[in-house]
Amino acid sequence: MSIDDPSNPLARRAPLGGRTGVAIVAIVPLLALAAFLLIGFLAGGWGWAWIFFLAIPISAIVVYGAGGRSGR
Repeated sequence: MSIDDPSNPLARRAPLGGRTGVAIVAIVPLLALAAFLLIGFLAGGWGWAWIFFLAIPISAIVVYGAGGRSGR
């Protein structure tokens, strides 16, 4: 069993998806901001538009998760 064996997510040291996962985490804040502004201006839903910002920590949790790099 290698250190990046997908059958054991807690043993993973690299981010999920590799470079693609890191790129997704980098792009999600821009997409969340765009969705916030679009829903706010076009639909007038400023009260609920903030919910798109929850995608930022959710994407980081999925990509880096508990098995991400610990810095040790």
